[in-house]
Amino acid sequence: MFIVLSLFIFYLSGLGYFAIWSSRSEGRPLAQAGLAIGAGILVNHCLMLTGQTITRVFIVGLLLALWGGVRFFVKAGPKRPAEASDARRRLDPAHIIPAFCIISILAIYYIQILSEPVSQWDARVIWFFHARMIWAEGALRQSAGWDHPSIGFSNPDYPKLVAAMAAQLAYLKGYWNEFLPKGSLVVMLVPLTFWVFSFYQKSLSFILLVLTFFFSLGILLWVGYMDGYLALYSGVALLLFGRHLSERRDMDLYSGICALGIGASLKYEGLLFGLCAITALLLIGPEHLEFRLSHFAKRLRKDSLFAKVLLLSIAPPLMWTISKRVWGLQSDLAHDPLDGFSRLWGRLTDGVTPLYLLNYLTVRSTAMWMVTGLLMVTMIFSVHQGLKLHRGALVAATTAGLYFGGLYLVYLSTPHDILDFYLGAAGTRTMITANMALLVSVFFLLSNLEVHEG
Repeated sequence: MFIVLSLFIFYLSGLGYFAIWSSRSEGRPLAQAGLAIGAGILVNHCLMLTGQTITRVFIVGLLLALWGGVRFFVKAGPKRPAEASDARRRLDPAHIIPAFCIISILAIYYIQILSEPVSQWDARVIWFFHARMIWAEGALRQSAGWDHPSIGFSNPDYPKLVAAMAAQLAYLKGYWNEFLPKGSLVVMLVPLTFWVFSFYQKSLSFILLVLTFFFSLGILLWVGYMDGYLALYSGVALLLFGRHLSERRDMDLYSGICALGIGASLKYEGLLFGLCAITALLLIGPEHLEFRLSHFAKRLRKDSLFAKVLLLSIAPPLMWTISKRVWGLQSDLAHDPLDGFSRLWGRLTDGVTPLYLLNYLTVRSTAMWMVTGLLMVTMIFSVHQGLKLHRGALVAATTAGLYFGGLYLVYLSTPHDILDFYLGAAGTRTMITANMALLVSVFFLLSNLEVHEG
């Protein structure tokens, strides 16, 4: 399985370089590598969403990946003496340590993920059940039976990014079992590790960042749920946008958009988070030209890489939305919007549900109130030290608040009068993304304090 996963990751890298390679070298190498693999994930998913067989997808994808690899090596060209000297300097501990940590984290999760079968309910009846349907059909298309009443229990309208990759990995191995398709989770971790370790610095804040991302979510990263991965991709998008606001590196902007695009193809909540993050950027970052609507079209015309990444991030959700409409699939909430609004209003005015739901989401099911308290204390201390609050922290905190508000309204409008069931089944997991956004805000504030203290 190690060989299959390695080849698949190289394949994704080639697809990414085919789609977004630019001869510009600005940006951190780890961020560039993360963007290449992340873009490859999106390109591969677009190919699967065309409805072609997995065989044809791999044939076309391999040709594109080889083209991308050739473009990368040709345009990178032979190194000049100064560049070669710079490459040798990259072998110092400041570069060896992140590489060692990335390999170690991936090795740990490779063993953990593949050492046990798919067993949790949502993983078995949604994500990897969908993967097996794609594998059995040999393609992601309607003839697999997505519209059949017998599989309505598995929410066939849910996004298919990880399910499609799991089916591709099973195809490469030549058979299906309950272990090997989970390799798709390892693949999803690779760009995340590159992006997170592009923030490497010898500081307590970075250690806390690594612990938060890779050692705080527990089983959610290896049992087959998508909530943990949504939280990670959402959090890393805010990290990248925050660094872009302070350092003005375009690579961070491109990577943040790519991470949001992947999150939008993981779960419906990823679409909500993307909208909240964009809104927060428009509110907090208007002094930066790319976050002014008036300059958006201008950048699209002049920055081809920005346009490519933006298109790649938007394309999979749009393609899946079109496929769902053609196949007659829709979520329970989208089935009757007017009825959903009626339920929302009824629960808002019943005098009990609003406070009960608020208590459940912030106290009973999560430690959100503790994370919020930590953020407030850090903000107060930063202001007391005379520091200007980091814009990345403000964007992350605003996004968390908007996302929480959006989820709150969604829960109030849930159908079938079984709110307690939805909260018990997913309340804890859905709030992890909001907590991750708050922790990203804390990271930026702590980093500022560390720089101030010297």
